[in-house]
Amino acid sequence: MKIGTKIRAIRKRKGMTILDLANAINSDVGNISRLERNVQGYTENTLMKIASALGVTVADLFSDTPIKSDEIEYIGEIPSGLVKVIGEAFLGVDGAVDMIESHNGWLKIYSDDVDAYGLKVKGDSMWPRIQSGEYVVVEPNTHVRAGDEVFVRTIDGHNMIKIFNKTRDGDYQYTSINNAHKPITLDPNQVDKMHYVAAIVKPTKYIDKCDREATRTLS
Repeated sequence: MKIGTKIRAIRKRKGMTILDLANAINSDVGNISRLERNVQGYTENTLMKIASALGVTVADLFSDTPIKSDEIEYIGEIPSGLVKVIGEAFLGVDGAVDMIESHNGWLKIYSDDVDAYGLKVKGDSMWPRIQSGEYVVVEPNTHVRAGDEVFVRTIDGHNMIKIFNKTRDGDYQYTSINNAHKPITLDPNQVDKMHYVAAIVKPTKYIDKCDREATRTLS
């Protein structure tokens, strides 16, 4: 392959126009065009500039080995990294939770559960595991196993954050993070929902509704 033909092939593979290459080496389109058509000679200095602009070596321009194209492997869309905060959880005695539900912001943390949500925690009954002002990230679609930390709502409307286990009889047993409190045993039919607690997040990961809307506007 003649050197002009090789330069043209590499240039096109790099996504550059003749004008791009000409500007990169302080030349003009006519010179590059004639060089690529092998009707004009070249100097060593010109080849060094062209090789540098194309991201190859001078030896590559004389080699018969094809230059591999710059390949970008697609691995999927970049996740948004935002989990919706759906309300506040006021921690009471023994892990009981009083809820105020309202969408008021997002957490900058990635979850592969599309239904994941966050709760802002207030109260110190679970200190030091969960501190007042932190956020609990909950994943409703993650399978819960014995020993997992869970957010539980009973059919009579009581909310809890507990550690889940099962008794020999198949009942659900919920243990408090604070060992001073006794476990609570419930029949599965008494549980309205039980969601996996995926993370405890610091307040620095929170952005409010206004911040998120401003980000969308700017983008």
